[in-house]
Amino acid sequence: MFNHPSEFVTFKASPHLPGVELYSARLVDHAFAPHLHDGYSLGAIEAGVERFRYRGSEHLAPAGTLVLLNPDELHTGQAEVESGWTYQMLYIEPATLLRMTGSEAWFPAAATHDPALAGAFRTGFSRLWHAPDDLAFVSTFTQLVDTIVARHGRNARAVQAADPRSLRRMAAMRRVVDCIEAHLDQPLGIETLAAEAGMSLFHFVRTFSATFHVTPHQYLQARRTARAKALLGRRVTPSDAAAAAGMTDQSHLNRWFKRAYGVTPAQYQQQIGTRPLAAARA
Repeated sequence: MFNHPSEFVTFKASPHLPGVELYSARLVDHAFAPHLHDGYSLGAIEAGVERFRYRGSEHLAPAGTLVLLNPDELHTGQAEVESGWTYQMLYIEPATLLRMTGSEAWFPAAATHDPALAGAFRTGFSRLWHAPDDLAFVSTFTQLVDTIVARHGRNARAVQAADPRSLRRMAAMRRVVDCIEAHLDQPLGIETLAAEAGMSLFHFVRTFSATFHVTPHQYLQARRTARAKALLGRRVTPSDAAAAAGMTDQSHLNRWFKRAYGVTPAQYQQQIGTRPLAAARA
């Protein structure tokens, strides 16, 4: 699966709390293409150093660093040192975190060196992975995430409002991303998206890229891959997920999914227990 013998990627859907997915990985040669997650990505670097690009900036995350990414934010990932990096993550749907904390959390810093909390994260993550029941899982999860949010999060509603010009630009970009989301399974032309923004082609590409730190095409492919991941989690076959996400075929989905998440669609479903029944696949 990977070029380096020590590399691995493992997903686990929580059977105890809907909207939570656990992820553990060690990577050396593999580099993640720009991709995103529908929910929050909260994790800790156990060993090595990761380099990743997020919101237009490069970040280095050595051991002892918390990685705290907000929903729907494109990012990359690769090793900064020859030994690679080992890390664990929690992927949390926004509705689950909102129900838990009672507010819309926002993490202003993508990489925060906090060795004590990173160590607590690794301990808590191990307990979550092996939790025997709902009581053990939810108790550990609540304590761990509450600590992270209290120490490094902010209420999204408290983020200072942008100036009027920026608000107009963001409104235009919101129309574009809503259009993309509504038509992921269909061909999308640059003219359509530029018209949605009310801009010329080149002005639209420049504005979109400045706002999201990726090109419109990179964003579209990331959203399609994320749509396929969500469908795979609901036991949809890889071929049907590819069609529903606007991929040309299953091979197209395989290539993009592996680049984004480190595993193939079939491997992901095997790990989280959502492989379609044999009769359905037939």
